[in-house]
Amino acid sequence: VLLLLTMTFNPLPSDAVMSGGSMGGSFGASSRRSYSAPTRTYSSPSYGSSYGTGFNRGFTSGYYSRPSVVVNPVAPIMPSPFYSPFWAPTYYSRPGVVVSGGGGFGLFGFVTFMGFALAALTAVNSFVGSAGGGVLDRVDEAVGGALGPGVSVAEISVAIDVPNRDDPNSILSVLNRLSNTARTDSRVGMSNLTSQVALELLCRKNQIVASSTRSKHFRDSNKASRDFNSLAVKERGKFEQESRKFGGVDYSQSSRGATPGEYDPKATMAVITLLVAVEGDSTKLPVIRSQSDVEEALAKIAADVKVDGCLQSAEILWTPEERSETLSMKDIVGDYPELRSI
Repeated sequence: VLLLLTMTFNPLPSDAVMSGGSMGGSFGASSRRSYSAPTRTYSSPSYGSSYGTGFNRGFTSGYYSRPSVVVNPVAPIMPSPFYSPFWAPTYYSRPGVVVSGGGGFGLFGFVTFMGFALAALTAVNSFVGSAGGGVLDRVDEAVGGALGPGVSVAEISVAIDVPNRDDPNSILSVLNRLSNTARTDSRVGMSNLTSQVALELLCRKNQIVASSTRSKHFRDSNKASRDFNSLAVKERGKFEQESRKFGGVDYSQSSRGATPGEYDPKATMAVITLLVAVEGDSTKLPVIRSQSDVEEALAKIAADVKVDGCLQSAEILWTPEERSETLSMKDIVGDYPELRSI
């Protein structure tokens, strides 16, 4: 009872209530991947004019012109109203005499032709229905981009020691400034922001105490998008309050900053997560075993997101965001069990 009354009237600093900040943008596939099939124009050759010209030159010079004789035998089968100009083989016995056979498909030929056409159409529809978007996926994979085919979803989280969060050079101060000036409504702006945050972490590699990575390649861009969104929701779900800027819009919920008299420590731990979806199969992050693996992963993200038009989506998340909150290693282990000490 005494402990309960003590906690009621003298509450401890709220370490468990985690605030977080996030910046992000999603832009889909770059326009340079769009292409259209070339247009071709076909014209059927005209045989009548060439033959007519040749015969006129050959026979008008030394012979009298003869009337053309045309023999077109009719098939002994029943007459048919269906006639097709595509089946009329023509034979030239000698100049001026044309013997033509085959008066058309006939009823039996027409029915046979329509049967084959229907069977071919059914086969095509069946193939497209069963393949779904597979054909387009194979085309997309074959075309590829500057970093290769498909889409890669990569994530890195780091736990970093912040001795003085009020220091203008601390990572939390840097993230606060970037969140106020970042252009998250454009692909170029989001590429520059993600690369800058990766470089800021790389410059503070000696303060990183734990980290984890994840990367996966997808042939299907829709599956990559679903995986990215699932990971983003999972990370954002760890925050009870969130200051968010996405696509140029501020969705902040937290108040940012502490009022006078509040518990206001300067030292804290912080967790920063970079989540990206990049076109190609080159963005492969190493498994974290040492500090060099962290450096390699951060350098990889900083470089790949800057490749022209390859960044599809990005999320930058960090905690704590509220000035009155701190994180301990116990809090980090509970909410980020995948982090590995280095």
